[in-house]
Amino acid sequence: MSTDETTAGPAAPAPKKSPGKTVIAVVAATALAGTAGFVVANSTGDDPARGSSTASGAAETGDGETATTVVAVDIPGENRGFDDVHTDEPLVSTDWLAERLDEGDLHEQDIVLLDVSEDLPSSELTPYAEAHIPQAQYVEWSQDFTAPNTREFISAEAFTELAQSLGINEDSTVVLYGDNNNWFAAYASWVFNLYGVEDVVLLDGGLHRWELYDERKLVEEVPAVPAGNFQASPQNHDIRAFQPEVLEVAEQNTEADGDAVAAVNLVDIRSAEEHDGEVGVDPDIFQGEGAAVWGHIPGSVNVTWTQIVDEETGEFLSAEEIRSIYEAAGVDFQNPIIAYCRIGERASHTWYALSQILGEEVKVYDGSWSEWGNSVGVPVANNSGQRAGLWGQSGD
Repeated sequence: MSTDETTAGPAAPAPKKSPGKTVIAVVAATALAGTAGFVVANSTGDDPARGSSTASGAAETGDGETATTVVAVDIPGENRGFDDVHTDEPLVSTDWLAERLDEGDLHEQDIVLLDVSEDLPSSELTPYAEAHIPQAQYVEWSQDFTAPNTREFISAEAFTELAQSLGINEDSTVVLYGDNNNWFAAYASWVFNLYGVEDVVLLDGGLHRWELYDERKLVEEVPAVPAGNFQASPQNHDIRAFQPEVLEVAEQNTEADGDAVAAVNLVDIRSAEEHDGEVGVDPDIFQGEGAAVWGHIPGSVNVTWTQIVDEETGEFLSAEEIRSIYEAAGVDFQNPIIAYCRIGERASHTWYALSQILGEEVKVYDGSWSEWGNSVGVPVANNSGQRAGLWGQSGD
């Protein structure tokens, strides 16, 4: 896919913000006599009791008593819509970046270049610590973005410190690239958008295009940049989905015997074998990402993320090709979309294509299968006809 030789244009002014917290409560009520149900509350505001809604009530049989487990999580955020998320020019080419580098200091051009890679030995690409694109800084996604000992991101205050340490200003253009066709760079883009960084673009083709296809130079020098002035906003919950929201969609699909009837598209971007429930994950390779149950969320369509990139260059396919691939899989672009994978990084690559390149309203369910496949009582669909995972249901 060719890219224009320009950076992303100024984002539209953000609408008025309504600060608050999204309070998420999942109540699984299981009757001792053998029946089950869910009460799901997903509200915005300071009062956890406000806005509660019931997806399905707890069932009781005879004299059975219900055992209730409640998990309530406060995640600060607000609903800002998509005006400060969608970017007119979401991709820049390697030619464009080379020209900016030839002009001199990127910081003086209001550009911040970041490498967000997984450093996979199988990628045949040079790890950042050995050499990297000139003037690039490195971000460690698994440590810099996440709070310790939780499955949650750092606070807005901590993200402000991170962004400023990278030299990001309010008017900076943040250019992200990485290995493995930019999947962790796209994840970083989603996190940056989550906290209100408005001008975020991907280097199309990532490190693969720069190093292997174009054979451009790499350097060992780590740049020193002055502190930036960017101030993070609370998370934009219009681009992030939580389990209660996904559960409501899944339960509607389950009631329809697997036919998607909810007015929300669920897109599973894992491999077909993972989606069908034929395989889980290798815990020796993907530590902490395994699931007790294999399969997919009922009603989801499967479009593996690699289908939307050029095998030779690593660049995204054209917008028309991307749209046709998802339409052929059953995605209705008249409805919003929730994308998921195993921990959220590959889903962010799909989010980038659908949200930034196509301009659709898309959320990432970053809990993804490592949360869903380890949750007690949530519905799971499986196409393998076999027992899937430790607690999987036997096939007919």
